[in-house]
Parts: sequence; C-alpha cells; structure tokens
Amino acid sequence: MKLTDDYALAQPWWLLLLLLVPLLTFLGYRQGARSWIAYPTLRVLSTLGWKPKDKPFRFTPLLLPLFLIPAIFGMARPQATKTRTSRTASGIDIMIAIDVSESMNAADFYESGSTLRRGEMRINAAKKIIGEFIKKRPDDRIGMISFAARPYTVAPVTLDHEILTHTMNQVALIRNNSEGGTAIGSAIIASGQRLEKLRLNIDEEDKSSVASKSKIIVLVTDGASNSGTIKPKAAAKVVADLDIKIYPIAIGSPEGRLIGRGNTQEFDMSLLQEIAKITGGDCYRATNYDGFREAFKSIDELEKTEIKTHTRILRKELYPYFIAPSIILILGYLGYTAFNPPPMP
Repeated sequence: MKLTDDYALAQPWWLLLLLLVPLLTFLGYRQGARSWIAYPTLRVLSTLGWKPKDKPFRFTPLLLPLFLIPAIFGMARPQATKTRTSRTASGIDIMIAIDVSESMNAADFYESGSTLRRGEMRINAAKKIIGEFIKKRPDDRIGMISFAARPYTVAPVTLDHEILTHTMNQVALIRNNSEGGTAIGSAIIASGQRLEKLRLNIDEEDKSSVASKSKIIVLVTDGASNSGTIKPKAAAKVVADLDIKIYPIAIGSPEGRLIGRGNTQEFDMSLLQEIAKITGGDCYRATNYDGFREAFKSIDELEKTEIKTHTRILRKELYPYFIAPSIILILGYLGYTAFNPPPMP
C-alpha cells in the first residue's frame, strides 16, 4: 500500500486491528465502580470522585489501548522507499553534411500557412529543421560538416548537443568564387572518415567511445555535384563498405531550377537516389518546411535508438521505530502500576 512517493505499507491489512482500540477502551470503562449502575448500593458513594492515589489509574482503560496503536502500525510494516533508475542507450552515430554553397541563399522556403511574400533562406531553413532533429535525439552522438567545393568540420561527433547547435548556428555560406561548387563526393568521404574514426576509438577527445547501434550520414544539399575529385557514387560505395547509410535530402524549388538564374539545374535527384540505394538509405525531397520536417521525421522513425531502463526500488523497514516505543510504553506503564498498585475496593 503506497502512502506517498517515499513511504509505503507492506502488509496494510494489519491496520484492521485498529478497530479493536475503541472496543477495548469501551470495555475498559465498563469495569470496576461503574457497575453500580446495574447493581445500585450505598457503598458506591465512597467511590465518587477521583482521589489522588487513584490518578495513575483513572486513564488506564484509555492509555493501554492507545499504546497498542504504534505496534499495530509496526505490524503493517511501514517502509521508506527510494527509486533508483539507470538508463542505457544503444545510440546511433549521425554525421550531418550541410551544403553551404552560394545557391543556399535562395529565399524560397515558407512555413505552412505563411502569408509572407518573401521566403526564408534555404541555409536558415536547414539550420532550423536540423536543430529540431537534434533535440529529438538526446542519446545519439551527432557531428556536422559543411561543404561547398570542399568539406569543413563544424563539430566532431559528440553527445554535447548544446555546443553542436551553437556551432551550427555560426555556419555561413561560402561566397568565395574560388571555393564555389558542390563537392558531394568529398562531403560523403569526409563524413564517413569521421564516423569510422569514432568507431576505431582513436579520437583523442573521446577515448571512451563505444560501438554504436548504427552509423548514418544525413546529406542536405540543393545542388548537383560539380566539384571535387571524388565521384559521389564511388564515395557512397566506400562508406557502404563501412556499414554507413546515407540519407540524402534534396531541397529547392518545386521546379528543380534556381529561380532568377536562367535554366540552372539544382540537385540531381537520380544521383541522390542512387547514393541512398548503394548504402541502404532513403532519399527525400523537400520544397518547403513541411517537406523538410517530413524528411527528418522519416529518418527519425527509421533510425531508432534502443533505450533500456532499469528501475530498482530500495526499501528500508521502519517497523522497529513503531513497535519498540509501543513495547517500552506498555512495559513502563505495567512496571509503574506494579510498584504503585491501585487501592483495594
């Protein structure tokens, strides 16, 4: 029987004995001089009033049953309970590769129901949705790289998501013409290397790393691969051999063209689908916030973290603290009456 979050009774049915306390008190007061009601006699006049020598015994019918109450509670086995919960998680190592080429400044992302005439920049939309995804994966190690013509480390694979999010928010677009382009192959290889490095436990910043349930790369891009020395399909085969899955997310306009830039092609959907197929992942397309969130929701559902919770309840028996006072009170009272007997009638 749970009393509070911290206390419980193991055998509460003993509390039924409390019903005997008023009965014993009632029977006790029916004893002795009160019998004159049934058998009236003039001698009863000598018993009227409480004499000083009778004081220790006037409350006897009440005290003795009351002294039983702590013992009855003790028999119900009161316990102090404390709950200890341990949680182990077989997390997933996730590397997010985000495109920071100049085309990511296109302001064509809108929230559902928005009445704004100008949308939000793709890079800012990507940061927002990725941030929401990170909050949902507290038990996973997540890292990030940004890439244009070459990859850059934003954050190593870590469980410190607060630092990861802060660092991600500082990511800026590459506006240098000498570094323009989209090197998808290089981004895949860089992400795979960081995940494999963690698996081999040679990262000096995290020597306690242990093998995870699985490893994935989330590739967020709005452009076709047009830079780098490594072909995307070849890179995909390399990471596939390391048991790493890739989930490409192609973001951009519904037409697949860069608005206001002629007939410039955006992402190569067939290439991204092939990359996902080679590694065992899935490919998604997002043209607005709803589509972006749906893509990350699908990844979240496909890559579940296995969490095991072990709960221990520690119990401390408290019955000695109830039974001992009851015994001491009863023995003390009986000892007192033994040395100070009541007057004879």
